[in-house]
Amino acid sequence: MDTQESSITPDRQFVQRISSNLRGILISGKTKIEVPYSLPGDEYDVFLFKKKRRKPSVKLVPISAVPRSIEAPCEAFTRCGGCSAQHIPYEEQFRLKTSSLCESYRNEFEAEPIVIPAQETYHYRNRMDFGVFPGPIVGQRESGSFRRIVDLKRCTIQSPEADEELARFRGLLSRFPDLPYDRKVDAGFLKYITIRKARNTSEMMTILTFVEEFKDSPEEKTFAEECMKTLKADHLLFCYNRRKGEVSASGEVRSFRGSSSYSELVWGKEFRVPFDSFFQPNPTGFQPILDFMEREIPRGSNRLVDLFCGSGFFGRIFADRFAEVVGVDSIESALEIARGQMQADFPEIRSTYHREDLFSKKSLPGLSDLFRSEGDDVLIADPPRAGLGEFVLEALKNSAIGSFLYVSCNPSSQLEDLRKLKDRFRIRKLMITDPYPQTPHLESVAFLTSASV
Repeated sequence: MDTQESSITPDRQFVQRISSNLRGILISGKTKIEVPYSLPGDEYDVFLFKKKRRKPSVKLVPISAVPRSIEAPCEAFTRCGGCSAQHIPYEEQFRLKTSSLCESYRNEFEAEPIVIPAQETYHYRNRMDFGVFPGPIVGQRESGSFRRIVDLKRCTIQSPEADEELARFRGLLSRFPDLPYDRKVDAGFLKYITIRKARNTSEMMTILTFVEEFKDSPEEKTFAEECMKTLKADHLLFCYNRRKGEVSASGEVRSFRGSSSYSELVWGKEFRVPFDSFFQPNPTGFQPILDFMEREIPRGSNRLVDLFCGSGFFGRIFADRFAEVVGVDSIESALEIARGQMQADFPEIRSTYHREDLFSKKSLPGLSDLFRSEGDDVLIADPPRAGLGEFVLEALKNSAIGSFLYVSCNPSSQLEDLRKLKDRFRIRKLMITDPYPQTPHLESVAFLTSASV
């Protein structure tokens, strides 16, 4: 059995700096410790609990804090695990988030990124998922804990309309105290409420996620009738998945009002967003990415290849530049939407959408064939946070692709991918922007061309 020990006298230390993930850095002996919600000069007593063959655990006891220049607008800040930087002025947040990335690109690629800060720093998200626990408690996961929920009456990064719907839901749920699912004793039904409020249309969708056994039960009928009276969303959906599944807005769905998708406008085009699909959480904050891409897409290109295409977002926006659009994604329901919308909007343009798991080795032959470009094709890729993956990278290294726009919701993984592609592609332009203020997240886009040109 591992033994555990700690020093009787704590090590008193100050936070030295704030890192790019917006956490403070404190050094105790040879151990670097990340301290959330802190600023340089904050003082802590550090207790290190050392275990044989294991990383030591840390307990921090706050002693003093430097004065904050701003007051966090959310009363749950530091308890809720959603936001991480409401105590830092936004201009400083943005500098911290982007400076190390910019330095890496200067040093390693001799590239100077364009940086675009957010115009709106609160009330920007078009989707929030709130856990429902007995009490009833409705809110976000507690910082550092998956098992506890911070009760929230409002959320400062979602829209005022969504806050109003959340308040209506909380009032409704207070009349059904036994409805929330109790994870400890495996009783109850309701696990999550998801509110999706479009940024550029008036439409709102409310999705309640239940355990499977709730469907067609007497309790469902009674609660659905009260939801119809109380909740105001244009689209009201019940979703059902397995009891132990901690996934919101996923599974079999039943629509009690409206439909299973809502309307959003981007670049003057209407997008139907399915209840369970990913869509840009802040379309307004994402606009600089689209402006950049519109400027850099080469004129006279014949075909657009759209990897990780989802429901065809980039293909529809830039389709009028091409004679052909080819999309690839792993979600068939999203591809069906892409096919239908492209056919409706651009019947004169050839468009095909293929289902393929781009993180599987089985995708390599298809990718090799797809990347047969003679130099006039344009590739757009917008992968998940983990990046392109080894098989897309391998196919790209051996491709003839001449122009490549790499969009990323995780610029750190994008940087790692571009290091691996350095011998094959050259960075022509790069932009980093911030659709997610109060969090460490960013979006970026790189325009790449063949290194041999």
